[in-house]
Amino acid sequence: MKLFNLTYNEVVKQFKKTSIKIIIPIILLSAIVLPLGISKINVDSNIKNAMESNLFLLEDVNNSIESLNKDKNQKAQIEKAYLQAEKEYRQLFVDYKIGFDDWKQKEAEEFRYIAYNLVAIELVLNGYRQDVVLESLQGVNPDEVIKYYEMTLENKKEVEIKFIAEKEKLKDIIINNDYMGHTALEIERKEKYIEGNKKIIYEYEKLKAKNPNDEEGKEKLEELKKENNLAIKEIAALEQDLQVLRFRYDKKVDYDKNNWKNNSIKSIEKNLEEFRRTMQTEKEFSSMANQQRIEITYDEYVKNYETQNDKCIEEIKELWYGLENEIPPLNSIRDARSVIDGTYEFYVIFAVIIAIIIGGGIVANEFSKGTIRLLLIRPVSRWKVLLSKLLSVLIISFGIVILGTTILVISSGYVYGFETLKTPILETINGTITKIDYIQYMMPKLMISVSSLIFITSLVFMISTVARNTALAVAISMVLYLGAAPLTQVLINMKQVWLLKTLIPYINGSFFKIMPFFTEQLSKEYGIQMQYTLGAKQLLLASILMIIVTFITFTKKDIKN
Repeated sequence: MKLFNLTYNEVVKQFKKTSIKIIIPIILLSAIVLPLGISKINVDSNIKNAMESNLFLLEDVNNSIESLNKDKNQKAQIEKAYLQAEKEYRQLFVDYKIGFDDWKQKEAEEFRYIAYNLVAIELVLNGYRQDVVLESLQGVNPDEVIKYYEMTLENKKEVEIKFIAEKEKLKDIIINNDYMGHTALEIERKEKYIEGNKKIIYEYEKLKAKNPNDEEGKEKLEELKKENNLAIKEIAALEQDLQVLRFRYDKKVDYDKNNWKNNSIKSIEKNLEEFRRTMQTEKEFSSMANQQRIEITYDEYVKNYETQNDKCIEEIKELWYGLENEIPPLNSIRDARSVIDGTYEFYVIFAVIIAIIIGGGIVANEFSKGTIRLLLIRPVSRWKVLLSKLLSVLIISFGIVILGTTILVISSGYVYGFETLKTPILETINGTITKIDYIQYMMPKLMISVSSLIFITSLVFMISTVARNTALAVAISMVLYLGAAPLTQVLINMKQVWLLKTLIPYINGSFFKIMPFFTEQLSKEYGIQMQYTLGAKQLLLASILMIIVTFITFTKKDIKN
């Protein structure tokens, strides 16, 4: 009961401070405002930058055309013809608002390729000399142009008509926003690539059956063997891509970034790309590791590579399951789950900062004001006095996490619909895809995140008690917490990957969860995943040691003021 009363009094004392009265309500108010604010943000946040870039590039082409208007020599006129084709291409980006990650960009690139080929055949038809055309050629196969000069006039015009028709077809797809037409063309392109690779395999098998004995034949066979092996891999990859494209086409899935099915398909494609990364040989890895000074062994690299591949396979299976069973994956759509998942870590960060502010002075101020003796003359053990102060800091900081997250869940449910919270999370457990309730999924992640709160609270409390200096306690704790993430990034960029086995990156693990670019880079470059559970265990162990040191010091040391 005495401990309860002491703790209660400490909590009340902290809430009497004006700064705490202002800061905590603002933090909790943000949990109401955040979901509403996020709902107003455009999903495609880069569209404005894309439009500015498109306008700049179009203006640059126009200036180049204008500079050639007075130049009448053949080379200048050929360059101007290509620039006119480039202008048409750039105009599509401006007129139809083609962004950086837009399906229309692919068809615009194809439009440009056809437009350049059309320029080449028109130059031939207009009587330009072969050597001049070949010298000024842009984006066109020279062998094809040479063939044009060998054609009859009728055949040349047929080629021109074909390019004009293809160009108009591509332009119509862009103008009409015909995403189904685009998907159909993508399927057609993949099928052509497969046929091309099958021809390579056929040529290899044909020559292999002849079993050539001459040196030239053997060299040709060896060359075709390499191409054959590559073609087999290419066909396997293309078949996977075709499966994704055919699903998109059959289900009429558009490319809207607000469409969770489109986002799931994009994630499948990204994971397939990651999965196809070739594992380096020991010699290749050793050379790369020496050049970049990477501090991991080849065995660790292989293990990380295999772990990453297993993760890719699991995620692909989960995404397919979600598509086939109408279950949107987390973060594939802006709903209550994704908003909560992307913002609850802020309340861990806010709680840590409040813990530093309160914990830095909760003991040190008693010494500086001389009120520590008044506390210790009471018929209460020293450890209880100290524990009540520690508990009060933890209660306030954990209260911010719990209340902030709870309000966030309610406000997100209100803005995006509480029914979206009922959508389960798909996870692979022992090789089986399992549906998990979102709150059940989130709670363990939140518990791991608060390990940093416990660590920083223990640290600031220890310094405040042992050093009896508020400024020192706040400064060290704040620098360590806010500096841990940048320090990790700097050292990892210096190839010091051993750091990930320590607790340093996890001191502010919330930062890496909110801003996942670093962890994605880590996974892509080194095949390494951050081990948040291991980091949490290290932080908790360090916290226990600091608390033990704090209590021993406080109970054994004489109070002189």
